[in-house]
Amino acid sequence: MGAENTKAGSVTGKIAVKRLINCFETANEEINKALDQNVPKKELNARVKLFVGDAFRKCNVDINNPTKDGLKQSMEMCRLNTEKMLGPKADKIIKKHYKEMSEIIEKLPD
Repeated sequence: MGAENTKAGSVTGKIAVKRLINCFETANEEINKALDQNVPKKELNARVKLFVGDAFRKCNVDINNPTKDGLKQSMEMCRLNTEKMLGPKADKIIKKHYKEMSEIIEKLPD
């Protein structure tokens, strides 16, 4: 994850979504590697965008202009769905990236 826009209050909802998607892509790459699955990067990134976009829609959160609470809800749904799909095999990776994503969201103003 990049170091730009990391000061408290300097992250916007749009920047947070972009960084969350990037973090989620990295997490999925790590999970696929751990599960010995070879998914092309372009396909993986497309899947992530669909998966994350679906979570935002189900939480009724505007992905282009999310609130801090909306981001938290959407991220939580992504975490729960990933845990359901992958189970304990991916637990360590999920926890690591969930923590990183939470740190990004906490930099948003209330």
